[in-house]
Amino acid sequence: MGSSAGKSSSSGISDSKKSIAQDKKDTQHPASHPISNGNTERKSPSEDVAVSKKTENGGSVTNTRHDRPKTSRERVNMGREKTIVPKEKPPKLRHEKTGMMKREKTMGLTRQKTMINDKVFKGKKKLAKTVSNADLASGSQTSSVNAILMGSLTGDLPSTSKIVRIFTSSTFKDTEKERNMWMTDAYPKIKLFCQELGYEFQVVDMRWGVRNESVDEHNGTEMCLREVQQCQRLSTGPNFISMLSHRYGYRNLPRVVEASEFEKLVEVVDSDSKKVLLKWYKRDENAVPPVYALTQISKFLPDFLSTDAKKMRAAINQFWEENDIMQNALETAASQVLGPEQARKYVISVTEKETEMGILEAADPEAHCLWFRRRIKGIEDLEPAPIVSHYIDSNGPEEKWRKNRSLLKELCDEKIPKVLPAKNICQYDVEWKQGIDANDPGHKNYLSKMTSDFTNRMITMIHDAVEERRRSETGDNLTHEVVNHTIFCKNKLENFYGREKAQERIREYLNDDSSDILAIHGPSGSGKTTLMAKAVAIATTRKSTASVFRFVGTTPGSSNITALLESLTRQITLIYQEDLKVSEELRELVEQFEHVLHYARAERPLVVLIDSLDQLDPANNARNLFWLPTHLPSYVKIIVSTLEEDMYECFPMLKGFLPPESLFSIPKLPKSDARGIVDHWLKRKERCLTQKQMDIVLKAFEKCPLPLYLKMSLDEACRWNSFSPESETVLENTIRKSIDALFQRLEKSHGYLMMSRSMGYLTTARNGLSESELEDILSCDDDVLNDVYQFWKPPLRRLPPLLMARLRTDLQQYLVERGADNVTVTSWYHRQFVEAAESRYCTKDTVKFLHSQLADFFDGKWANGKKKPYKDKDGNVNEEERCVMSQPLMYGDAHNLRKLNNLPYHLIHAGDVEALKEKCLSNYEFLQHKLLATSCREVIDDFDLARRKFPKEKVLDLIGGACQLSEDDVIYDPLMFPSQMIDRLTNEQIVEDFVKQCMACNHPHIRPNQEVLIKPGGQMRHAMAGHRGALKSLDLKKDGKVAVTCCQFGDEIRTWDVARGKLIRTYDGPDHNPFSVHYVNNDTMILINYISSIKAIKESGDVIYTIQPKSDKSIMVVGGAGNTWLGVFHDRSVDLYDAKTGELKHEIVNKSMGDLNFGTDGLVKVTVRPSYYYNGSDNYMVVTDSTQQHISVFSLKQKTFVCTRQVFTDDANGDPLTVDAMAISADERQVFYCDCYTNDLHIADINTLKDVKVHKGKNDDYTLNYHAFKDGKSLYCMSNRDILIWDLKTGARKYILEHSCNITDAKTVDFKTMVTITEDKVVYLWDMTRPEKRGHKEKFNIGNNVWNIITLPNSRYVAALFKQTSNHTNDFGLIVYDLVDMKIVRQANLMETPGVFELIDDEHVLLNMGSNKIKIVNLNTMTVVHTFQGKIPRSSDPQVHVITDHNKIVTTTKGSSHLKVYDVNQEDTECIIRNPSSDESILKIFTNNKSLKVAAMTDFNKVIVFDIKDKTTSVVMASDIKVSELGEVVAVAPSGDNIVVTGTKSFKIYDEITEETLAYIWDTKKGKLVAQLHDREYQENYVLKDNQRGLSISVDDVMFITDTWFLTSDDDYIMRVWDINTGALVKRLKGHESNIEMFSTTDGPIFVSYGCWEEENAIKLWSIESLECIASFKLDCTFGKLRLCKDGLTFVTTEVNPARIIHWKLHGVEEVVDLSKQPVTFGGKVLEVNLDLQAVEDYEDDPNDPDSDIDLNDVDDDDEEDEDEDL
Repeated sequence: MGSSAGKSSSSGISDSKKSIAQDKKDTQHPASHPISNGNTERKSPSEDVAVSKKTENGGSVTNTRHDRPKTSRERVNMGREKTIVPKEKPPKLRHEKTGMMKREKTMGLTRQKTMINDKVFKGKKKLAKTVSNADLASGSQTSSVNAILMGSLTGDLPSTSKIVRIFTSSTFKDTEKERNMWMTDAYPKIKLFCQELGYEFQVVDMRWGVRNESVDEHNGTEMCLREVQQCQRLSTGPNFISMLSHRYGYRNLPRVVEASEFEKLVEVVDSDSKKVLLKWYKRDENAVPPVYALTQISKFLPDFLSTDAKKMRAAINQFWEENDIMQNALETAASQVLGPEQARKYVISVTEKETEMGILEAADPEAHCLWFRRRIKGIEDLEPAPIVSHYIDSNGPEEKWRKNRSLLKELCDEKIPKVLPAKNICQYDVEWKQGIDANDPGHKNYLSKMTSDFTNRMITMIHDAVEERRRSETGDNLTHEVVNHTIFCKNKLENFYGREKAQERIREYLNDDSSDILAIHGPSGSGKTTLMAKAVAIATTRKSTASVFRFVGTTPGSSNITALLESLTRQITLIYQEDLKVSEELRELVEQFEHVLHYARAERPLVVLIDSLDQLDPANNARNLFWLPTHLPSYVKIIVSTLEEDMYECFPMLKGFLPPESLFSIPKLPKSDARGIVDHWLKRKERCLTQKQMDIVLKAFEKCPLPLYLKMSLDEACRWNSFSPESETVLENTIRKSIDALFQRLEKSHGYLMMSRSMGYLTTARNGLSESELEDILSCDDDVLNDVYQFWKPPLRRLPPLLMARLRTDLQQYLVERGADNVTVTSWYHRQFVEAAESRYCTKDTVKFLHSQLADFFDGKWANGKKKPYKDKDGNVNEEERCVMSQPLMYGDAHNLRKLNNLPYHLIHAGDVEALKEKCLSNYEFLQHKLLATSCREVIDDFDLARRKFPKEKVLDLIGGACQLSEDDVIYDPLMFPSQMIDRLTNEQIVEDFVKQCMACNHPHIRPNQEVLIKPGGQMRHAMAGHRGALKSLDLKKDGKVAVTCCQFGDEIRTWDVARGKLIRTYDGPDHNPFSVHYVNNDTMILINYISSIKAIKESGDVIYTIQPKSDKSIMVVGGAGNTWLGVFHDRSVDLYDAKTGELKHEIVNKSMGDLNFGTDGLVKVTVRPSYYYNGSDNYMVVTDSTQQHISVFSLKQKTFVCTRQVFTDDANGDPLTVDAMAISADERQVFYCDCYTNDLHIADINTLKDVKVHKGKNDDYTLNYHAFKDGKSLYCMSNRDILIWDLKTGARKYILEHSCNITDAKTVDFKTMVTITEDKVVYLWDMTRPEKRGHKEKFNIGNNVWNIITLPNSRYVAALFKQTSNHTNDFGLIVYDLVDMKIVRQANLMETPGVFELIDDEHVLLNMGSNKIKIVNLNTMTVVHTFQGKIPRSSDPQVHVITDHNKIVTTTKGSSHLKVYDVNQEDTECIIRNPSSDESILKIFTNNKSLKVAAMTDFNKVIVFDIKDKTTSVVMASDIKVSELGEVVAVAPSGDNIVVTGTKSFKIYDEITEETLAYIWDTKKGKLVAQLHDREYQENYVLKDNQRGLSISVDDVMFITDTWFLTSDDDYIMRVWDINTGALVKRLKGHESNIEMFSTTDGPIFVSYGCWEEENAIKLWSIESLECIASFKLDCTFGKLRLCKDGLTFVTTEVNPARIIHWKLHGVEEVVDLSKQPVTFGGKVLEVNLDLQAVEDYEDDPNDPDSDIDLNDVDDDDEEDEDEDL
């Protein structure tokens, strides 16, 4: 089968510089696909349109793969030649299938829009549905999700939290053993199970760790019930677990009682009880309705919170005595004056209240509740005793405990079984053994059985619930993101009041026709976020309007600019039901975001709202707002908000590009609004204030009129009672002081250590912490535990959950829940809280400790049963397990994003560089998982932070640099990471261990046997990927700190931070295809030179002015001090513009030009104007004429041309020498120039242009772009892959900064840092003060160029044709190369390169030379062993093929008319099979190694099938397969029974005419069409969907991979697998982003594809069995040839200058190919001989030759000889 069908047997690359120069002048005209377009009404989805003759322009489909364009420039030139096929109606604006269009398709979008008539548009609207109003009206979950995506704030929101949260309800003492065993044995297993499902497991156990502070405030019961509700709200699956046994539980005093009810009760109690009640309960008129509130215990008994144990115990005893009095009194009174139901709250226990809420009143207890009921036999009959009272109510008055037992019996035997199914009740009967004894065998079995049952039941319920949720969920990560912002928005709206002026401004903006963004700004705390929430509400009430909103900082995805743009773009795409592949790369997302805004239309307007731009992560210069469009499309509005301070960058940027009227400053909150907000807030809280208290609040607000301050004041005022003394009704006068006061109060309530560490961890954490994470972290903080364990020893050394519940309750108004890494985390809701907490709890002395503790947690240091040592409060040293969550890299199939994103961050900030390297950044497994789970940008950001923190760490520098170089590659395929790292870091001893880790990876990856990629380290400091194509232009600011670049494809301009090696900003160009960029006007503006315009932009992106040059052949030069002048040279004059304003100041004619003209000569395309045509300085501009042989000097001071002189003429051969590099000296006295052939450096006087001195250059150089140093002693230029430094005085030369491919330009201002751009897509930053590090490519250099290569049956060897030097001498060679020893083992020196190079067998190849005789050469001896009879036609692409399976050689007769066949073992011609169309020439032959049938394409567009066995022929014509013309691609099936041909055909798709080149299966036996291979679905997509228009299913190539399957590579960068027998489409193979070349071997297990444009430049290996991609590899520069080895598993590629042959293996598989085990067939001494393939007799005619065909080339030569004789 060989390589792909259309692949030529040989090809060459010219090394002549003259030809390079000619390429600059000549325009290529490759054949191309004609494109049709029509404008007719829609009739049917797809119709074939027959075309009976060629189009008017003669456009026919040709396969140009044999000479594939290597550069973007070549592809653009090819694309320009493509034409439209006129149809019945006039052509409309079409989508040309140009290289540019195709390149944009790799981003999933195009900016080009087709103009279609109304009928077509209406037809398409029926197919492209948006989210309809009917959807919104529907009650289904899908419709709910659609409504959410549309921005709806109404309706139920689906849960986004992935939490299993259970409340364990029990009495304390009697279930201690069970709960402890669950903690140690059950919870870790359940937690791990949940983690593997991507869920977090949380347990709320409020029965231990109850501190006196909790009791003091009497809010324990409320907290318990609130936690039950929280579990019901958040938990997936089980949420309530009862352990109710024989104890009824504590009956608490109510914290508040309505005043009317309390007064009724007090009336009927005795006087002593009344006195106690009125002591503790105080009437609070601030409650609505008024209540009696239970006073804090410490108010009357301060020792209740004493640190003195004795005093504290006395206070506790006193309170419980009075508590019993009050409880008995209220219970008795309630039974007298209240009804049974009303009286229940004074009777039932806390446990029954929990059970009521958790089970009895629950919506679906069967799905969410379990009861583990333990029954102790005979316990009711035991005599009361202290130990018995721990397990059953038996203490105190008998009446009381008997009543408790009665209430418990009713609850357990009647109420619970009535609602909870029996399967949810697990019952255990045990013997009384003085309680529960874990050492008793019976009890031990019981505990084990109960724990096992609990674990299994929980896992089952969780599994079922998760599966049910998966089945019902319609949302994805985007839905979760939108829901989180919707929840936040709705919460903000609950407290919104007033702001009428601001609301009116928002409504005005939404109704006006402005195309600007509306920016809301104000100081911190001014209410921007709440106002933005109201703006969302206003937008969502507008009819049919789609609202997309984000509150930056409320989710991690909204803080990162890449994630923010991705989610916004995806949501808008879904709203308008467009099919856009949203990128993950920032550079493409910026364009995609602007692109999707154009989806909006009159019937579905779009409003985008983004709050708090200032909270964007500053990474990638997000706050520069380069990603925001400066002008909005129709039907689109964008509202943003930001702080005003310059330090946050956003507001100054907004002021830079928005008019004043689009900047809305939040007005000061009016006092009337403030009073309304206070009343509104108090009403929601069911509170009021006394008049005096109200005055305090409003007067305080007058001093600090900010909404946040008002909120904090109200939160504090809501704590005031009507009886509160004045000393307790004081407010702070600033927001910061209010926050500090809040923190101080909570420190007293919760303890300073508990508060400071909790808030410290929460504030220091990268993206907040989940409840269970914070609990785990605090459980490993022994300072905190020793503090909370002050008076008691816990059953397990962990933080009691109750403490976290109390703290969360007190802080809940200032915390927000949001999603981070697929976990619900808690973080501060406002920046001012972050700043206050950082100042108070994250001081310089403590922050490293906090980061270290967080790093230990995310590393799982104390997980998995590992005991943590500690010293208790008494100084005793011990160690205990903490039962914290484990931190593997993966939980089942889900990545542990919390570890991957947080561990490196905290290790860096903890300063633990060794742990950072070991666990993260020098750990292959960690990096690979992070790449797969997140993105390459996240990994690079980790390295960037680490390298700035540890600048001297060479390991981080090297691996980080390698990751940066490989950014594009691992974005393309993250599994390419190990092979990229191995290649880039091999030979770096300091990272040897990391390289070994990469080599040991167990997933398939490809590795070359030599280094092929750019290396990090050395002088290269940064490699900044980001552009989409080869870079064209570069400039630096005068201080060298910022660079600007533009590239061959795409419209974007990019600026770069030179010091940090980071992208600053991407400018979505105001025009298309920039070809040079310049800083002008003292570096304040960027000048962009386009094909037909010149535009100046501010750094904000605003276009300042546009200049339309008078000629499209003009040349632009910048000059003057600070580049303040712009000269446009055209015809014989220059137009001089002010670079600041764009105003034309002067028009000066060069009177010395004669017949010459400035600019291009009309042959060179304007898109390739090189900078070497011109140069500018402070006082001069120099420019060449259109021939590039004359230079003109223009004086900016004198405003006149100083001199024009011809500096070059044609050389001795008549070839023109041209100016190819030019610069002005630093002192402006001289001009430097050269041509790229001799590369001589000419130093000329600037006034006369006469040479002062000439330094000889080298022929091997290819000089471009001179740049003079400021010192006046030297200049530098680009020469191939190096920077060349010239000493101007001596002419000494030095090469520096070796690149992997040719350099386009370089700039430096101090010769310490240099910025370079190359033919690839990377901007390189070099530190020239570092020692130089050269590559290792020279080690295996075998010459200058490998022209062709063949893999031999013995896979150890390849045969190749190569050129030994770049000189013009005939130093060609034929070699055998040993891939194991990596050396030449046989070499024959040839006078020229053969045209034919085909494999015969292990030791023989087929060659031919100028005599047109084909010969077999023995590779071992390098001698000719066979010379075949007759000749082949003289051709640059001779058609000679070897059918190795049948030992046949097929070619054409001398005149290319017929097929000639040889037997490999016989020199004479075996036969000639005549072409039935004898007047037609055979252009190309197609064979298959397994078949004796040969297909040939003729010059009359016919395919002739020759049967060698039967000596018969058949003809296939375009009319046979109903196409307008046949394509050039043909493939022969292995059986020979069928061939695949291609043909061009027109189709009518929804009223548009499209022309495709499809493949067709032709039955060679029956002579009929088997199938048309038509991927109709994708063809229609490419017409219907705007973002896919321009793509095509046209076939570029065909290749068989099995006897029945073959591939087509198509114009949409997809390979399709087809069945030869049925024509069925087997599979689409996606993944490539450019034109595809395909390679295979006979019966091999894999095939190879290559995305050959430099934007992709990627090799992919595919399994023939599974048709899945096995591995891929992306190269920095394109290679020469690729051939699969005959082992079918490895392949070779070649490189040029220096020439190398590289062998590639597949690693990470069970068996890696070992070539050293292959026999040594070319052993012994290395052989080198001279081989002459042209004998004298070769030129003589053989009288016995049956080939009588006439070679027309020979006739032409004879005629020329006759003419010479006549002369």
